[in-house]
Amino acid sequence: MNIQVAVLCDSATEYQNRLCILGIFDTIRTHQLPATKPQCSIALQILWARIEEGPHTIKTKFMDDDGNPTLKPVNSSVVVLIPPTSSFVTTNHILNIQQLKFTKTGNYLVVIDIDGKMVTEIQLQVLLIEQKT
Repeated sequence: MNIQVAVLCDSATEYQNRLCILGIFDTIRTHQLPATKPQCSIALQILWARIEEGPHTIKTKFMDDDGNPTLKPVNSSVVVLIPPTSSFVTTNHILNIQQLKFTKTGNYLVVIDIDGKMVTEIQLQVLLIEQKT
């Protein structure tokens, strides 16, 4: 398997097996804490080889820089089927998140496990900025 895309973004959707992504970000700047991101998405595109056909589990974990969970892990699954005329297939995975809340500044990680093995991570930083007067 090859992770083609793994991003945190404002929104994502799939259209005719195409992954459509809007507003990739890795930093949230806020004037106050707690800070809330009203809507965001995690978008993944995974390329699977023929030898990887079959069922797979995907676990998405959200952690702060101390390794503490900040959200409940999200589990999903996919069954990979590759047509006889292809040597690989890609699957798109979108996780929409509402009201993502941060109570402190610092670094955060979104960790993606597939079949119990960490395959990629997405880094995010939350920064407190001073209000200009």
